[in-house]
Amino acid sequence: MDPDVRETGAAACMPNTAFVLTAAGLTDVGRTRSRNEDDFHVDTIGEFAIVCDGMGGHAGGDIASRKAVEEISGFLKDYAPSEPITVVDRDDIDRTQTDPAATEPAVGRALSVARSAVQKANRAIHDLNLARGFAQGRGMGTTVAGLWRVPGTAQMVTFHAGDSRVYRLRDGDLRTLTRDHSLYQIWLDNGGRGTPPQRNIIVRALGTGEDVEPEVAVHSLLPDDVVMICSDGLNGMLTDSAIARILTEERDPARAAAALVDAANTAGGQDNVTVVVGRFTANA
Repeated sequence: MDPDVRETGAAACMPNTAFVLTAAGLTDVGRTRSRNEDDFHVDTIGEFAIVCDGMGGHAGGDIASRKAVEEISGFLKDYAPSEPITVVDRDDIDRTQTDPAATEPAVGRALSVARSAVQKANRAIHDLNLARGFAQGRGMGTTVAGLWRVPGTAQMVTFHAGDSRVYRLRDGDLRTLTRDHSLYQIWLDNGGRGTPPQRNIIVRALGTGEDVEPEVAVHSLLPDDVVMICSDGLNGMLTDSAIARILTEERDPARAAAALVDAANTAGGQDNVTVVVGRFTANA
């Protein structure tokens, strides 16, 4: 089956940020699955991107991922800053934020909006499950991972629930900006003693309950930063060093996304694989 190549966005940032973001995404069914339950979206002006990995098989994992992408992207598109935003000049502000009021107003609003977007998607999928007669915790669900550049600033918000990931490549160093919500990650956090659980047991996802608390964080951006969002069909097949090599060698986001998908399939393609690659460059 041919991979699904969709939106690519490139846009100049607000004048005082001196950035241009170019992004591209690709999704593929992989080598062993008969249906692709992943979905993704790159907004047309390059301000945000989302990857979702649906769960549920016949119960509609593909419907859940598509619904999450639609709800979150629609919510973020409707958001407009109510007042001018000033760039905050600092070297690095990487941190997880649980209290948006504890940070500058623009970033605090963006964190709240991102959280609300994910929660709205969760409610929509949960309602679909109830309408289909599924009990609580049953039916379809989806992971989500995404990023959204705070309008007019050199910072981005990341949001996720589940084991889809956001990465950043800076000066050759690949860093995971999200932490998997999985039983395997909990096992690692507790010292990794005894028999490890299966890696695909997710402890937080959209649609499986009435409420969900996505993890949101804010990170600095610098020119030449590369960001990547992926489903576990990618990082489950490729090491971080392999991902970093491809992102370093392929400067064009569309070619990088294609090379990553090809590499995951060459390594076995045991799951659907979806990736979005974005590159920040200085605005000449």
